[in-house]
Amino acid sequence: MTRGELGSFLGLKLETVSRTLTHFDELNLIEINQRHVRIINLEGLKAVAKESGRAKRKTSQE
Repeated sequence: MTRGELGSFLGLKLETVSRTLTHFDELNLIEINQRHVRIINLEGLKAVAKESGRAKRKTSQE
């Protein structure tokens, strides 16, 4: 699946998908090899998702 296809599937723009994947790669959460993404730190990804969920809930409550 390309980044564009991933963005379409998730309802996100290509730039958002690219920035997010690059950020996760820099944090050593994933490894990107052309069209393949390998999760190398599942617990780290879960922590990022949990924190993101908290931030969204906090923003919607304000």
